[in-house]
Amino acid sequence: MNQLQISTQEISKYKDTITQFLKDNTLYDCLAHHNQLIVLDQTFTCWEVFQIFVEENLEETLFWSSDISNYDGVFTHSDLIKVLLKLYENAFNNKSSLQQSGPLFNVIEEESEDQEESTQKSQSQKQQPRELNDDQKLRLIYEMKTISIRQWNRILKDDLESQIGFVQGRNDERLYDACVKIVKSGTSRLFVVDPETLMFQGVIHQKDILSFLIKGFTQYLGTILKQQNNILSQHQVSIKVFFSNYNRQKEIVTCKENETVYQVFYTMMHNHKSYIIPIVNNNEEYVGQINRRDIILIIKNGLFELFSQTASQLLVFLQTEKARIPAYQYYSKQFFSMDQTIKEVVENLVLSDSSALICLSSNRQIQAIITISDILRFILKDVY
Repeated sequence: MNQLQISTQEISKYKDTITQFLKDNTLYDCLAHHNQLIVLDQTFTCWEVFQIFVEENLEETLFWSSDISNYDGVFTHSDLIKVLLKLYENAFNNKSSLQQSGPLFNVIEEESEDQEESTQKSQSQKQQPRELNDDQKLRLIYEMKTISIRQWNRILKDDLESQIGFVQGRNDERLYDACVKIVKSGTSRLFVVDPETLMFQGVIHQKDILSFLIKGFTQYLGTILKQQNNILSQHQVSIKVFFSNYNRQKEIVTCKENETVYQVFYTMMHNHKSYIIPIVNNNEEYVGQINRRDIILIIKNGLFELFSQTASQLLVFLQTEKARIPAYQYYSKQFFSMDQTIKEVVENLVLSDSSALICLSSNRQIQAIITISDILRFILKDVY
């Protein structure tokens, strides 16, 4: 059967089966033991929060406010990057962050990996931060160790945007409804609440949902299709079907290998909100990628001077560091091929540390990028 000749009706049946699987399972079924939450007080300094992220290998943390005796914020890798960018900029310009003030933002989460709108902030209008001198380095470290998260909420003004708050779901809620919440809100996680105690039990990420599908869906789908005498299986649905019929062409934003690391992360977080930034040479050939999680390796080694170096220099550093860490060797998938099935692409997404995959042409130019959000939108029937 030609992959691109699979009928709309057959694809609809395929998606119906996935939808039913998601409706037959709950958040409790998907919640992994390791996805427990860590809660920190807002009086913790930026430095303390950075170190906890490194030591505990966190994806996010909740903040507790003693003033209201309740949760009062989410902190993610995105926020790590934004705080460091601002501290570095202020240190380079010999400005004290503590002298800035702004409104208090209750939630400082910015995790949408495929947000449609790009903010119109032009970094080119101001001087690009370069390498810090010794005094500026001391200022940077001093402010990291002095400014609390509570103070930081007031400092960043519109650099940290009040978003959607806590996207929550009861542990007995259908997994399908949880997926709809995640996709429509533009976040990458959902906090699971016990309906009796109303306490947070943990957090479910998009990748957890894909992993759960891989573990349980194959047998489920096979049983259903056998009952329907339907020859279509997920092994036969090519990713070409997804790109030809269901995915709008999205702009592929890249950075050049000679751009500074500061500019790469700024582009990632402000000019084009994305989870990864592919790095290309002057011939637009792919040379590597930088993702949000890479900020952890910079913090872990205390190499904040990397912000003034080039993207190609950071790629060399990351390659060396990741080679030493077994977890990165396991979660090492970066690419997909148009010859693969949707199932194969999903499996590679689960084994990626960036939640996104890149498709390259024969001359190593970027043809397409696919994210977990793209897959969820595809399988959630009639949500859009």
